[in-house]
Amino acid sequence: MVRLCLNLLALFAIIIAAGLMWQDFVSDQPSVLLGQIWFEVAPQSLQVSEAIIERYIDPCGLVPALGCAPFLWHPVIATILQWPAVLCFSVLAVGLNLLARLFPRGYRKRRNLNREKF
Repeated sequence: MVRLCLNLLALFAIIIAAGLMWQDFVSDQPSVLLGQIWFEVAPQSLQVSEAIIERYIDPCGLVPALGCAPFLWHPVIATILQWPAVLCFSVLAVGLNLLARLFPRGYRKRRNLNREKF
């Protein structure tokens, strides 16, 4: 079941990537960035996720005793948000497909078809 869900998510990412690639081919504008799509869809969640990642997920923001500046959002995630969305969704689709291969297929027990017929 997990394998099926991951494959469906990968298929969804492939469809989005194909649509974005087609949009890049037919338009004269530059490629759409991942951060731009996220900002157009849900601008509030972009700001909230930045605050949550810097305060609660980033090890430097989580443990003040480390004495380092938060590094997870601004150098890492902000860089990824500047990449073309086609590239990000393509990598996501490949990654989900490879992750799905780690889970075994769900084999159903075959029923005995050679039962006696009454």
